[in-house]
Amino acid sequence: MKTTWGVIKNETGKIRSRVIDFKLKLDDKTLNEDTEVAKAFETFFTDIPVFTTSSLNSSPALAESLLRNNSSICDINLEFKFKHVSSEEVIKTFKSLDMKRTADIHGLSIIIVNSIIDYIAPHLAFIFNKCLDDGVFPDLMKDSKVIPLFKGGSASSPNNFRPISILPSLSKIFEKLILKQLLVHFYTNKLMSNKQFGFTRGRSTIDAGVELVQHIFGAWEDSRDAISIFCDLSKAFDCVHHETLIGKLRHYGVTGRAFDLLKSYLNNRVQRVDVNGKKSSGSIVHMGVPQGSILGPFLFLVYINDLPSLVKDAHEIVLFADDTSLLFKVKRQQPTYDDVNNAISKSDVVWHLALGKRRGYSENFRAAEAGRSRNLQARTSYIP
Repeated sequence: MKTTWGVIKNETGKIRSRVIDFKLKLDDKTLNEDTEVAKAFETFFTDIPVFTTSSLNSSPALAESLLRNNSSICDINLEFKFKHVSSEEVIKTFKSLDMKRTADIHGLSIIIVNSIIDYIAPHLAFIFNKCLDDGVFPDLMKDSKVIPLFKGGSASSPNNFRPISILPSLSKIFEKLILKQLLVHFYTNKLMSNKQFGFTRGRSTIDAGVELVQHIFGAWEDSRDAISIFCDLSKAFDCVHHETLIGKLRHYGVTGRAFDLLKSYLNNRVQRVDVNGKKSSGSIVHMGVPQGSILGPFLFLVYINDLPSLVKDAHEIVLFADDTSLLFKVKRQQPTYDDVNNAISKSDVVWHLALGKRRGYSENFRAAEAGRSRNLQARTSYIP
């Protein structure tokens, strides 16, 4: 009997991992009881995106206006609608997922679903199609389990832990089916910026690097210096403003029930922190795209798709997800930095994104002998 239960727990991902003795210090109080620790982490992970962006004067209306006025890639007559999925598509999509034993908030794992997918696929297809028709993403698929992962430093501070989200297994199937149709719409209609290299099939960090170097050489050919601002946007995926994001989806032709579905997907998501098997009561997440999700990276790309409008004319931008490189061409003898300052200040107002603390810096690239040599000289300045 013991062996039987061992097999069941192994297959369902319920084998208990090593117990971690947490000792968090908050307001001169030490928390070491698992339930208290889980609640503290839940509050911290929920509030930190709000604290990160609290000083930003963001405006969804301004963001939508800027998108409308600067986007030349969107046909106003575009209209996207989801199509029904078949049980065969459900099975094929599921088989493309990573086979993991990690149990979700409902105790279900991908490896368990794998043993029954052929039997439940017709029922899942029926449920998914009903959701597509009604424009509703099921609440039970929006409930995630969060594990605090220690990054380093003092283990008594929640700042030194990052949340690892485990989303419902069945949600991953539905999300991937949704993503497939959205990708067809965005790429067939050429809606995605060609400045984006992250989470994009056929493009890599090498391609992004080559693009940046070519822009630097281009500045030299114009007898100018190249000032590049390298920005790591602070907790970018967690700080996505939902109202701004859904406005952009609407701009790109996602309307009607498709719009309702994605809005439902973002709203009223719940995260519960799990500490040694003890779970917090759960908090609604009001900002960000779901961490660890299938749709999250794509939605973030949509959110910053118009970021290239920050720079115009002779200036350039290279994007790799939340790593943004702005390149400005300035006169060697009389450099002016108005365009640089304007671009940085716009990012918080329009995109609700903050420059990561101590993680933004500038490089002034100039040729050693302008016009005759391409030996690179760079001066680094860190952005406070």
